Amino acid sequence: MNSNREFIDSLINELISILTVIKEKITDDSDLIRTSYETPLELRKEIDRCIYQLQQSHKDILDEINFHFSPTGTFQEHSMANGWTESYGAFAARFDKLYESLNN
Repeated sequence: MNSNREFIDSLINELISILTVIKEKITDDSDLIRTSYETPLELRKEIDRCIYQLQQSHKDILDEINFHFSPTGTFQEHSMANGWTESYGAFAARFDKLYESLNN
């Protein structure tokens, strides 16, 4: 049982790492034109909130994060408007696998 908890914790830590890297890509001069966020700070705070929820083991936040990673979601739109689409694709693919594993 403990090894299953450790496995889940490692998946959550990996997801937190991905979110942290994405947060770093949201600079003060980011173009948010196709997102629902008014300012880069607002989006960074949203990512911080998601990370905090993950750290508190609130798995229900996964669906919100999934929305951000969805096609035409916040992260994809930000990546397209700000020139990091290629790395976004790798993050999204890894997120999909983490999401699936954490929901099983």
